[in-house]
Amino acid sequence: RGSEAELQHCIFTSRHNCHHGEDAGVSCEATQIRLRGENATDSKGRVELFRNGRWGTVCDNDWDMNDATVVCRQLGHLHALSAAGRAAYGQGTGPIVMDNVQCRGEE
Repeated sequence: RGSEAELQHCIFTSRHNCHHGEDAGVSCEATQIRLRGENATDSKGRVELFRNGRWGTVCDNDWDMNDATVVCRQLGHLHALSAAGRAAYGQGTGPIVMDNVQCRGEE
């Protein structure tokens, strides 16, 4: 798996011998993460994950900017502006599916 955050960070050449019959494509795994809660938008809210057929929440123990940055990138944003805890966007329902998350911020 590539570690670059954006395609243009990969090694490439601008000169080519291609035609549009060679255009690249992808088939991506669907994102199973969303932001919900009070005043939630597409870029802020309570983190919820779809696991075992249900939506659940993430506990804020050890939650920090590295974890928030990984979520933001997974949702298509550049980076996190904050890492909120203490149900800042309201309490969720359903199971708590993750606790003590410890991302390095490079995932």
